[in-house]
Amino acid sequence: MSEPTVPHVPAMATAHRQALRRHLMNEITRPARRPKRTPVLVGAVGVLAAVIAAGTIALPGVPQSAPLVVTVQQAEPAAATTLLNAMAAAVVEKPEPGDGRYVYIRSLGAYAELGGGPARLRPVREREIWIPRYEPGDGLLRQPFFELPVIGVIPERVTLTDMTPNAAVVDLPDDPDELLAKLYRERAERGHGSSRDGAAFTAIGDILRESLVPPQTSAALYRAAARIPGVEMIRQVTDAAGRRGTAVAYTERDRRDEWIFDERTFEYLGSRSYLVADTADGPAGTVLATTAVLQRAVVPKLGQRP
Repeated sequence: MSEPTVPHVPAMATAHRQALRRHLMNEITRPARRPKRTPVLVGAVGVLAAVIAAGTIALPGVPQSAPLVVTVQQAEPAAATTLLNAMAAAVVEKPEPGDGRYVYIRSLGAYAELGGGPARLRPVREREIWIPRYEPGDGLLRQPFFELPVIGVIPERVTLTDMTPNAAVVDLPDDPDELLAKLYRERAERGHGSSRDGAAFTAIGDILRESLVPPQTSAALYRAAARIPGVEMIRQVTDAAGRRGTAVAYTERDRRDEWIFDERTFEYLGSRSYLVADTADGPAGTVLATTAVLQRAVVPKLGQRP
């Protein structure tokens, strides 16, 4: 067996890094490693982010996590560039988002806990998030109520203070070469983490997953991704909602990360990450994360649904 996989560091500039506040609960697609599965007690400061994102405490009343293994399909490297350029051409024909002060996104997600044996995927959970659209301000997160030992109740409704607005996250060059160069510069400034190509792929995926991206910027993101060496296309991929689509993927350190799109409309469906080789975290095909975006819209008020 090879060495355990190492969690990647998200490739994001200041505004993008700040946007990770959105992923307060069960949002990290690079699962944190811990030495064993026994409960770990943490301090009160930052406890929500620590215990939920890291998956360090089992949730009472929730089915135990379990390994999930999928078939590692053959990738099609040449087809990825064709697919991404076709997606870019199609997305520019879509209408601009309507008026509204908040971006609303409803999604599903499940993330694995690592360490002490094969990775075990936690149950899929639904979440809703409201993100300020234009100006920094409070956002809102809603997800199912649950309770943690010692820590107590995790509220169903959490205010996310001083969030980076959606407009800042998607303020990117429309030229794909400039956009990719920007992502490479940000990787070089950090000087650690994934390779520069892997970091660029991760950064684009973070934006696609939980932002409302204007058509021209979406096209630039797809064309920039087409220029990343090593991108691949995978057919017949399933998201966290069970919907089938075609994936754009990148493989690094025995791990494949996928963005899943509807085969006909090219709508973003979700993402998936899994091992492509046998490691200490499990056999090839072990799923580390799976998500699905169910609804994406703009709304006038915080907490209002479309």
